[in-house]
Amino acid sequence: MNRTSLMFSAAAVLSTVFQFSAIAAEPVKVNPVKVQVATDHQDALYKCGEKVTFQGTVTKDDKPLTAGKATVRLSNDGMKTISTREIDLAQNNPFKVEGTMAVPGFLQCAVVVDKDSRGYAGAGFDPEKIQAAPNLPEDFKKFWNDGIRELDKIPPDVKLEPLPKFSTPQFDCFKISFANIDNTRIYGFLSVPKDKKGPFPALVNVPGAGPGHCVPDTGWVRNGVIMLLLNVHQYDPPTGNPAEIKKIYEELNKPLVYCHQGAPDRDKYYFKKSILGINRAINWLAERPDVDKEHFAIFGSSQGGAFTLIMSGLNKNIKAASANVPALCDHAGYKLDRNPGWPRIVTNNDPEKLKMSGYFDAVNFARDITCPIIVSVGFIDTTCSPSSVYAAYNTIQSPKMMFNEPAMGHDHSKRFSDYQTEWLRGKLGLTKETPPVKK
Repeated sequence: MNRTSLMFSAAAVLSTVFQFSAIAAEPVKVNPVKVQVATDHQDALYKCGEKVTFQGTVTKDDKPLTAGKATVRLSNDGMKTISTREIDLAQNNPFKVEGTMAVPGFLQCAVVVDKDSRGYAGAGFDPEKIQAAPNLPEDFKKFWNDGIRELDKIPPDVKLEPLPKFSTPQFDCFKISFANIDNTRIYGFLSVPKDKKGPFPALVNVPGAGPGHCVPDTGWVRNGVIMLLLNVHQYDPPTGNPAEIKKIYEELNKPLVYCHQGAPDRDKYYFKKSILGINRAINWLAERPDVDKEHFAIFGSSQGGAFTLIMSGLNKNIKAASANVPALCDHAGYKLDRNPGWPRIVTNNDPEKLKMSGYFDAVNFARDITCPIIVSVGFIDTTCSPSSVYAAYNTIQSPKMMFNEPAMGHDHSKRFSDYQTEWLRGKLGLTKETPPVKK
């Protein structure tokens, strides 16, 4: 079988993951056709101008296909097309594709056989030199400080509802809510140890995109950690009822998905209330006499990863942070021909949306992070593009560490999840700290 080497030169150049395991997933359909693509460097990292060789293989029932076509597309992280080429699988399977980038970024190789059969690989070119697209409003800090002061004028009106069904002799669980701007509330769940003597370390989590939390944490609290789960939505989640919360969530997204509601008005955009309300809840938690203020951390994935970056920059009560595949990064990335992160508030020259997006870009909050932070990125993530994640990461000046996952899309890696657990345990004072992250 002949193998053709196809040379593509790259010049300078949303699906939503629900973190809601309580809602049953649709049955997974087994596709007999598999598309595999990989880079010639195991770490998929390259210097600008260096050549990458992608190798693709299309199989059916674990045997290489000997007929049919595949379309290969090289792009600037899934956005601007660099080149496309059709592959005759009868002649070239496996096949090779070569390319490079002249500027820091991610070269994505997408191989499509049909609508259900596709594969991706991503090559990072000097990713630690990726710069965020310019999108910092001059009054960014004033806008958020004014919002915080506006909310401070409203009494918190904290409501705690005991949840005996989830509580044990070792800990108590509560539904919790706080007054927010525009006669709304922010909702969540609180778990508090009661069989140990405080003050206790505290941990905050915001979920990925979707309906949100509907049950309290009963994991970290068993280790003596006060756990606060906070939703981004303004509806009261029906406790322990995933079917009902899914129904409420579906109504919320009619006719427009929540993450685009209110745009381009910065004061009406959906996440303004979420950010201010969650910031208030974190302040309330930090002021509790049973909280150890020196051991106070936040973690999250996707939308929750975005809120990890946002809160770590906005709220100095946060002493450690962990963000997996964070969203809401580099909204203006399209101006540099690369994909912005979810929810892609703006992907074309819409000046009003572009102007608004800067106030909700996790990149701009990340500039003010002072606590240690760990971050994870998937090189084939088509929801929170790797260039958008690195755009935010590279603005962070505090001790930090990036976990590169070349073969991962919008997901968790076991490597990062395991490290995150032990790293947070150390930062919460539950065990000896892992070695400091590098700057």
